[in-house]
Amino acid sequence: MRLLLTNDDGINAEGLHTLVKYFEKDNEVIIAAPNMQRSGSGHSITTRGDLTAEEVKIPEIYSKAYRINGTPADCVRVGLNKFKDKKIDMVISGINNGYNLGIDVLYSGTVSAAIEASICKVPSMAVSLDTKGDNYDYNIAAKYALKVFSIIKDKYKKNDVVLNLNVPLLPIEKIKGIKVCNMGFKYDRECSGMTDSYRHTDVYYVKEGYVTLTPLHYDLTNYHIIEQVTSLFSENF
Repeated sequence: MRLLLTNDDGINAEGLHTLVKYFEKDNEVIIAAPNMQRSGSGHSITTRGDLTAEEVKIPEIYSKAYRINGTPADCVRVGLNKFKDKKIDMVISGINNGYNLGIDVLYSGTVSAAIEASICKVPSMAVSLDTKGDNYDYNIAAKYALKVFSIIKDKYKKNDVVLNLNVPLLPIEKIKGIKVCNMGFKYDRECSGMTDSYRHTDVYYVKEGYVTLTPLHYDLTNYHIIEQVTSLFSENF
């Protein structure tokens, strides 16, 4: 398969390089990443000035790589446009230096890059690793990303869904498995008082030692209250 890999930590990030090494063994990989650290840039795009894609050589990696003077979302758009004559089968963003759990996905450049791919009708996955410690290992996150990819590449090709993968800071033998779950809140104080709903979220399961996989979509409509709001405005206008 032909894959476009990107991130928000920049073209020189260890997490990106580790991910590429795992995926370029059996796939054609193209790298399009920011020329500098762009964490927390969300889904911002460049509207003024020119975007440039400069080809660079990354040590120990043979895939073509381009550094782009833009945001993670810019990188996906530029990468897809640059290779529009070659169908990109999937976009993978990461491995991010730190979790992208709960509402943090709204701020995350890593997740936003994957969402940009889905807007362009290309399947995508975002990969993040807890790095708040001394013994984090990007190889563990890369192995789980490859495992998820091996399952979805032929069986699950919905192009409007982003799979958000988060890996806890644990030795691989201590990880309990993968949980497909809802997006939750990020902070403990936000979760105080929550019971069953909290226990089905990414925030909960990573604390329990699981890798989490959350399907996301760019449609932010609150369908639970749309009829209520329609009724409210129908009565008043």
